[in-house]
Amino acid sequence: MDKKNAEYSAAIVGGGASGMLAALCLADAGVKNVLILERNDRLGRKLSATGNGQGNVTNADMGAEHYFSSDAEKVGKILGAFGKEDLLRYLTSLGGYFTADDEGRVYPASRQAASVTDILRFALGARGVCVRTGECVLSAKKQNGAFAVRTDKGTYRARFLLIAAGGKASPHFGSDGNGYMLAKGFGHSVTELSPALVQLKTERECIRGLKGMRVCCGARLIRGGKELYACRGDVIFTDYGVSGNAVFKISSRAREGDVLSLDFLPECDQNELAAILRRKAAAFASLPSEDLLRCIVNSAAARAVMRSLEIGADKRCGALAGRAEEISARVKGFRVKIEGSAGFENAQVTKGGIPLSETDEHLMSQKERGLFFAGEILDVDGECGGYNLQWAFSSGVRCAKRMSELLYADR
Repeated sequence: MDKKNAEYSAAIVGGGASGMLAALCLADAGVKNVLILERNDRLGRKLSATGNGQGNVTNADMGAEHYFSSDAEKVGKILGAFGKEDLLRYLTSLGGYFTADDEGRVYPASRQAASVTDILRFALGARGVCVRTGECVLSAKKQNGAFAVRTDKGTYRARFLLIAAGGKASPHFGSDGNGYMLAKGFGHSVTELSPALVQLKTERECIRGLKGMRVCCGARLIRGGKELYACRGDVIFTDYGVSGNAVFKISSRAREGDVLSLDFLPECDQNELAAILRRKAAAFASLPSEDLLRCIVNSAAARAVMRSLEIGADKRCGALAGRAEEISARVKGFRVKIEGSAGFENAQVTKGGIPLSETDEHLMSQKERGLFFAGEILDVDGECGGYNLQWAFSSGVRCAKRMSELLYADR
């Protein structure tokens, strides 16, 4: 069926990870006449770029504790119903092969995210799912017992409607927040939206000379003197601030005015480091100050630490023995003030969305029967490392299973 104004069993707005897997799940359950409406010229544009183009689809360490949401219990149940093993089993059945790296991140063996999109696309074609690309959904409403979905090219009717149009992150992939407008049309609210898994902008002076430096360090987010979150991972310094997986993890919680405290030597205790510095200051008293941290931290980091303590290059190591504890503390807690983020344009996901409280356990709307939501449009965002894609897939399957149950119950 592909005639406009004909009634589909289900219409899916958004041909990303959630939408494609939901359509496949419906087709696998024997549901006929499934429609995907995608505004881009091809399916899965954002999926094809995930994991720096390598396709980090899930993580070996999967659980609700890796997500930010107002309802961790609901998130946990949805992940439990279709978890990482289920996802990998299904993708493997479509012809893929997947492996995990040392940090538990799971990728296709091809290390090409586009290849994941391809096997999903091949399966959609084989199952006869109707896909319409290059169509922008303008409105949706319930009319005479069915959903009327109007696009810039026509109107479609469907018994069930799944909105899986993504959030506002990475608008160059077509996610401009249109799904929120559709949801509001059915009476849904949308929480405050902000960029997540995104680079952070910081004060420039404290990071002067660090551009291009990449270091594995401990990172703590501090607000009002209180630690909000801590993690360990890569931090990459840019001309405007910081990037890297540790920064991405923190970005979901960070806001302007917070302090990012970096531990350049997480393997070493602060007192142990101070003792090392005292011995080194005594043994190499005539060396320049920046050499006190030579072979301990990155040379650029050493200069930044000394500069932050107003220790000039003209100082000698021997004069710094009495400041060993102070220098050690700064190496273990180099503070950078956060001035904002690099915005939705550079974010991987959106923090915020439709509250889970406005959906039932199957992610069906509490305001309009037959309306479902999946993926990034919901107020759920995960840490860096495959968690957001797993949520996209799991939530899409959750919706599809309930739709198929209701369709068969009505027969």
